[in-house]
Amino acid sequence: MMPLGYRSAKAVARLGRAAFFDTATADLPTSRSPILRRDDLTPQFGYVGSRYKKTRVLVLGINPGNGPRSDIRTSEDERMMPAHQRFAADPSPRNFEAATAAYKAECQRWHVWTRHCAEIIGAGKLSLEDIAYSNCLPWRTGSQSNFSDSVATKAMELYVLPLIKELRPKLIIALGKRASHILHSAPDNLPQVIPWTRARAPTAAVKQERAASAAAVFKAMNREFHPTASRRSRHLRS
Repeated sequence: MMPLGYRSAKAVARLGRAAFFDTATADLPTSRSPILRRDDLTPQFGYVGSRYKKTRVLVLGINPGNGPRSDIRTSEDERMMPAHQRFAADPSPRNFEAATAAYKAECQRWHVWTRHCAEIIGAGKLSLEDIAYSNCLPWRTGSQSNFSDSVATKAMELYVLPLIKELRPKLIIALGKRASHILHSAPDNLPQVIPWTRARAPTAAVKQERAASAAAVFKAMNREFHPTASRRSRHLRS
């Protein structure tokens, strides 16, 4: 049996970056070292937790971050990116499992996870293994989350919809306004989508939005889980 997420990721690896952008090198981060330029050209596909089939909760981000420096990898990327590059070069099930395992091992250290994902998943009384996580666009961009609408449309058509069809989530949590916007362009037959703001300034309005989203996640999970099962579930490490 093929690992969940593999078919969608393999299709993207075969298509390549040029299928999403005007050219393979369009909208790349600038002034990068050769090793980071190779990383920028390598897609990242997130992971599917070992207990995902019991929960069917998919968290969708926007696209991979560019990192704090333009000359060397972060320690997390030093451990993670070689596995992604092996999958991009040879998209076999074995290489996919190695790449997603490497992603799962490193992603929980990132700011977006310690700041947002821990709170989101905690609202549903879930753990790292209970969810699937991916980005709408598998590549880094010079524009970061402000890539063009045409690229967003391609991301929806070529990756997001095939991934949703493959994973069959019951609940999608859209991490950031751009991810929410991309999902809003999808057909009407999506499962429930709950947006989560990634605004940096913790204003009263932002706190209120996050509280409302957390309540919606909790309510959605209560519809799917028996109360005693919820009390036994583990939280994501922050």
